[in-house]
Amino acid sequence: MNEIAIDFDKVHQIKLFGITILEPSTVISSLLMAIVCFYAFVHLGKLSRKHVMYRQIQYFFLFMGIATVIGGVLGHGFLYVTGQRGKIPGWFASMIAVALFERAAIWHIKPLLRPKFGSWLGYLNYFELTTFFVLTFITLNFVIVEIHAVYGLFLMLCSIEIYVYKKKKDPGSKYIFIASFLGAVAAGFHALKFSFGPWFNYNDISHIPMGLSIWYYYQAARNMIYYGDPVIEPEKVIKSEVEN
Repeated sequence: MNEIAIDFDKVHQIKLFGITILEPSTVISSLLMAIVCFYAFVHLGKLSRKHVMYRQIQYFFLFMGIATVIGGVLGHGFLYVTGQRGKIPGWFASMIAVALFERAAIWHIKPLLRPKFGSWLGYLNYFELTTFFVLTFITLNFVIVEIHAVYGLFLMLCSIEIYVYKKKKDPGSKYIFIASFLGAVAAGFHALKFSFGPWFNYNDISHIPMGLSIWYYYQAARNMIYYGDPVIEPEKVIKSEVEN
């Protein structure tokens, strides 16, 4: 990967106990997003749901939280130490997170499809993740990671949930639609580089709708119904959490 020449003296920074931290506002907003992710991961784990669909959604939040911490701390705060290569572990963690939510959505729709088509979607998910991993490793370009996120969270996830909602009016699908809209808003702020200054730049601004998006994904995870045998409904899930 070709390193981008950056004059770190011109990047806004603070010194904390003698340690230089670049873009501290972005580090803080990233860590706040990670807290939402880890909160969701822990609380979803308290629900007594054993199906793989719910487990895959839960681990989406774990990997997204890890990706956010790495991105904020290594990819921004200590970029002068790690260089661009410090961002790579976070990129891979985020792609795993997206693929996990896709797989959960495939389980969500699978009982509503012919068995062969549901299996085909599963194979497509494996092929997609492998392809984007290889492309990212070869090019070491963040654009590949962004394309994967758009494909996974907007094209695949939204398409699946639109179908599920039309068929079943699933309560979790509505939260996914809200989360997707907020994710698009975040992407828009980031693409336009809309900023109020170095201490509240487009990274920090985009993290606000992104954090809200993660929260709505969490609400979706709590309310999604599994339509297989047996059917698992959110009311039963919430009751089991209270009893435990």
